[in-house]
Amino acid sequence: MKKTLVLLGLCLIFNCSKNELLDQYTTEISALKTEQELKNYWKELHDLDQITYLKETKGHLQGDSISITNMIRTALMFEIHGDDVYTPDNVVPILNFTHNYIGDANLAFWPIIQKCKKTGGVIESFGGKFPAYQLEGISITFYDFSLFQQDNKYNALLEKLNNKSYSTVSETLFKIQEEQKKLAQLEVKDIVGKWNIERMNNIEEKGFFEFVKMSDNSLYLKRKHRLQKLIPIETTDTYQNYKIENEPFGWTYKLSNGNLSLLDDKGTTLIDYNAYN
Repeated sequence: MKKTLVLLGLCLIFNCSKNELLDQYTTEISALKTEQELKNYWKELHDLDQITYLKETKGHLQGDSISITNMIRTALMFEIHGDDVYTPDNVVPILNFTHNYIGDANLAFWPIIQKCKKTGGVIESFGGKFPAYQLEGISITFYDFSLFQQDNKYNALLEKLNNKSYSTVSETLFKIQEEQKKLAQLEVKDIVGKWNIERMNNIEEKGFFEFVKMSDNSLYLKRKHRLQKLIPIETTDTYQNYKIENEPFGWTYKLSNGNLSLLDDKGTTLIDYNAYN
């Protein structure tokens, strides 16, 4: 059964156009009429999430694509059947959110998190008291920065997310999925710099991230195989400031003579990264 779910998901993702995928999932979710049918569908999404998270799929692109597809189907459950389709014991939306590694997808999915928060239940305590775990899902996927024990930042960051204008979740997620496929086709032309991962100040993690120029002549932040486009916002004789495209908090990267820092929206340094050797 698990292998069947994975194969079906891959077939739909890689062999169907965007409109065909949206029509397919809209049709199948619209056909759910009874409470038991809805419950069974949530169970299917839960099982597929676990398969993907446990890396039973082959390749990171496939795993990321299935992860976003899970989010699309969850969003359609809300959009088609209304907010009452969610019950307080349902862990699927938060699993979709925290098991996804694409920042744009998590940001697009935030309205679903808001809907779950209104209902209450598991969303309030999963991974710690709301909004710690959920904000961590945004800060890690965008900036690889941990908000652990930084409660003083929560209210301001939550306000930024809640005040943002959002498009239809399912359609936005489809666009993000298509963009990820395009990014996967790019090749590295030049490595601008490479630094140690540091999610909390002065605590280095295993691995590194890079600033790379890709074959489309744009600059990207690269973590493993994942790319986030960097937008230049200030250039002087001594430094350049960049922001990640679509980033939500107003945080930026300052690059000066090979030295890199992550700054918050007020210009305060959050992390000074060490060069990777």
